Amino acid sequence: MKLYIIMMSAAFMLTHVGTAIAQSFVEPTFKVRATKDVLYGTAKRFDGGTDSLRMNIFVPTNDNASRRPLVVWIHGGGFIQGSRADFNALAETWAKRGYTAVTISYRLGIHGNIFDPPFAFDEAELIRACFRGVQDVRGGLRFLAKNASAYGIDTSRVVIGGASAGSIIALHAALFDQQDALPAATGSISDVVRLNGTFKRPSLGSPEGDLHTDVPTPGIDVVLNIFGALLDVKYLDGAPFVPMYSYHQTDDPVVACGVNRAYHAVGLISTSYPYLSGTCAIEEELKRRSVPASERETFIYQGAAHDVHDPAGVDRAAAIFTAKRVSSPTSVQDDELSSLRINGRWTLIGLDGREIAREIEFRADAPLADGLYLAVRDGDRRLIMLRDGRIIAVR
Repeated sequence: MKLYIIMMSAAFMLTHVGTAIAQSFVEPTFKVRATKDVLYGTAKRFDGGTDSLRMNIFVPTNDNASRRPLVVWIHGGGFIQGSRADFNALAETWAKRGYTAVTISYRLGIHGNIFDPPFAFDEAELIRACFRGVQDVRGGLRFLAKNASAYGIDTSRVVIGGASAGSIIALHAALFDQQDALPAATGSISDVVRLNGTFKRPSLGSPEGDLHTDVPTPGIDVVLNIFGALLDVKYLDGAPFVPMYSYHQTDDPVVACGVNRAYHAVGLISTSYPYLSGTCAIEEELKRRSVPASERETFIYQGAAHDVHDPAGVDRAAAIFTAKRVSSPTSVQDDELSSLRINGRWTLIGLDGREIAREIEFRADAPLADGLYLAVRDGDRRLIMLRDGRIIAVR
């Protein structure tokens, strides 16, 4: 009977912890504080000038968490326009869900031919713009890692996402690794010659860039792809697959869902742009590689817009997908034990009914295996869950 009671209590606890986790990071319930125009570095522009790179940071104020998952949103605009402010509302919504949420600026601009952008001088221009964006985003992630305590960031739970050009950057920032060969276009290539002058195109260097290289780039746990694309599906090779939520319309005229040039519906512009593999092509490649359905969620919508047909619905679906991968009950520190009424000395009983330890104190360094236990003291009974030697849930 004792074992039955313990097992029933454990099942009850797991059910309610699971429900809490499912709701965590989905419902926008928290108040938010915004810190805008945070400078995270400077970098050389496509034309030789210098850009100041900034981000807007949104942090929950009443979630009682010291470390939260981080989500970084990257705006679109064809690599020539757009602003981090375009995603302020989206970042604020994700902060209300319990994330430290950031919307980040990156270097914009490409060389045009006889005409100014969106006409491109050649295919190399978009490729170089993409990898400048990758450098900036990775530098921004390292900046956030260095300032994790100031913004309440758990660098072991990192999400990046974007729309259009921002998603193209996000995908490459998440998937491009040391095993991938840099495109030739990112090296030192021929000059751009226009009526107003000649412009050098020196090597871009490492995709890590030069910002905050004294710390490692945090790993990325989820990438949110909103009508983005890869320059080549071979970038799925090598490193472990990053779980991916994707949305695309079947007949998107700007970034094809399949394989086509950017701006493929506008032939005069597209001839100077490279071929991209959009979400439909990526999904087919993931199926071919037998990537588990649990690691990807792809929403292909029958439509012909470079847009989201149901922004609220797609955003919520992305939040649910992401929450499953970043939800982790926060470890309980020593000074927090009293709030859970589990301080003091307890007898610990395993789920098999056997006594594990007597008169034990729950401390961060307590030599206890992970799992569920029943803690008993003076008639008080508490079901506890341990992970990495720490209490993460109490009932």
